[in-house]
Amino acid sequence: MSITRAAIALSLGLFAGTAHALDIETRTLHELYADALAEGGEFVLRAGGDEPTQIDYYLDRFKARFPELKVTHSVDVSINHAPRFDNARAAGGEQNIPDVIQFQTLHDFNYYMERGLLEAYKPANWDKVYPDHKDPHGRWTGLYGVTFSNYVNLDMVDPENPPRDALDYLDPSLKGRIILTYPHDDDAVLYQFWNLKEAYGWDYLEKLVAQKPVWTRGTAMPYHAINNGWYAASFTTFWAFESFPGLNTEFMLPKKDYFLTWFQSAGIPTQAKNKAAAKLYLNWMLSEEMQGTWLQFPVRMDIDAPGDYGSVLRHNTSPGDFHRWMLKRPMVERFRDQMRQLIGPAHGPEAIDLDYSIKPE
Repeated sequence: MSITRAAIALSLGLFAGTAHALDIETRTLHELYADALAEGGEFVLRAGGDEPTQIDYYLDRFKARFPELKVTHSVDVSINHAPRFDNARAAGGEQNIPDVIQFQTLHDFNYYMERGLLEAYKPANWDKVYPDHKDPHGRWTGLYGVTFSNYVNLDMVDPENPPRDALDYLDPSLKGRIILTYPHDDDAVLYQFWNLKEAYGWDYLEKLVAQKPVWTRGTAMPYHAINNGWYAASFTTFWAFESFPGLNTEFMLPKKDYFLTWFQSAGIPTQAKNKAAAKLYLNWMLSEEMQGTWLQFPVRMDIDAPGDYGSVLRHNTSPGDFHRWMLKRPMVERFRDQMRQLIGPAHGPEAIDLDYSIKPE
């Protein structure tokens, strides 16, 4: 064997002897809980969202499941949370570093991962998460699906023919009765408008604006406004696939149009102080008790969405395309500027500060 081949063989042998794939977590939730309490019993979460109570649906269950854990959390739009995390790191990381970052801004996870700022960790059931919605080396993982689509008040539209596809929103009977989130204020909504432009052309966007929709900040406000009977319909909000009792509203997917879904993702910062608690949280989020009760598409391949919705793969949506689109920042920012020029600047308090008891005008 030549010296060169011998050197290569030696290096490969050393690599094989030292490198290993990151193992998936095998400890139970009970064991992870005990580790979190032994670590100090605290957990700090920063979660993307529009209103302070938006993640209470599952976080209250997490707190009840692990009652001795002191949970501190903050909900705000991801475009605010991400720079706060950056500032905390720039200040040395001694303060204000959360134990889990959970964002809609998926491009941020690529940025942090490439710079070694996220812990490599694979929770239990990580192997059941859709491959495109997790880092193969465990730096981040999707937690649950979020779909924006049609939400209508059945008392204010024809219940036999509610608006479901883009052209339906141009019906003259809906003029002034639609509520939409400013697309230039939320990347997910901006993506929706990008796809409307791609499918129907710029002319469609101008016609939609001519329908005089009420524009609002935050994607939760359209949901509240439609529940309250203030407005008839929106496609820039979300709710459970199966209607809740007592509400004469309905969340519906389009009949033929493409629609938005992404998987809200999370990672553990390398500077996190309560990593055992962070691991407990990620394991619970991927557990069947959480995934099996999620309101929309689960991130696990082996669990179907509520009702007869089944897998996200059955539908005309692509969480992977949204992630790829988010990575194209120059294109995204240019289109954001176009929407601002078309619609006008976003007015009113930021989403997290909105008063949801006041009708937006």
